[in-house]
Amino acid sequence: MQEAPLLVPRLGEIIKIVDESYDTKTFRIKPADWKVEFSPGQFAEITVFGVGEAPFALSSDPQVKDYFEVSVRAVGSVTNMLHKLRTGSLVGFRAPLGVGWPVEQLEGQDITMVVGGTGIFAVSSLIWHIYHSRDKFGDVKILYGARSPDLLLKKREFENWRRKIEVHLTVDTPSEGWTGNVGVVTKLIDKVKPSPESYFLVVGPPVMMKFTLLKLDEVGAKPERVYVSLERNMKCGLGLCGRCRLSNGLYVCKDGPIFRSDRIWRCDLE
Repeated sequence: MQEAPLLVPRLGEIIKIVDESYDTKTFRIKPADWKVEFSPGQFAEITVFGVGEAPFALSSDPQVKDYFEVSVRAVGSVTNMLHKLRTGSLVGFRAPLGVGWPVEQLEGQDITMVVGGTGIFAVSSLIWHIYHSRDKFGDVKILYGARSPDLLLKKREFENWRRKIEVHLTVDTPSEGWTGNVGVVTKLIDKVKPSPESYFLVVGPPVMMKFTLLKLDEVGAKPERVYVSLERNMKCGLGLCGRCRLSNGLYVCKDGPIFRSDRIWRCDLE
């Protein structure tokens, strides 16, 4: 049963806002009465008072206990209003919610993250965790793709992550001056040739995830070693409204958003 505090929003102050792209911002929120504790992959419901609430991955370093971050693309009423807030504004939040990445299971293993677009926010807390405990993990690769160079997100963090983790970036449409990889992110799987014995973590737009799983089938990845993050259609965050119910009866918000790929139906990626 969920604890009562998760039913009622706590109060937090926006203390920093970072522009990630033309339509995406990262909000650093300092809670009024909560020591930040969450597992990589969990999420928060953020309330804009008078408008509503929406779920977002907890995208900050989980070692930091004074604040947390959520990264928000402006696509609807709540997110557009959130983008209009400034530092010093107050928001509500319910966190932590959901089931995160299988961190203990990943220790000692090779890991390949295949990420598209805003999906980077769902793995960034895990990347920080690995960064701080690098000796506990095997070979770690990040394969990250976006439509264009200006839509590659978390650029500042990548500068740090590269010190300890292998990073490969790609874009669908290069701009002038781009010297990196060009093409969809699945092409990077052919380039880096990760071991089929690796753990694969997949997150991004539905079509990207669908074709990534097909590619992983092709290269012989074991379904029990492939994990996906499903974040679409969540609403209440507690499994009460039924909006995020999957075909197999599980709920994204309380049984996920992280799932082993052989425990969901591929149609739920569409």
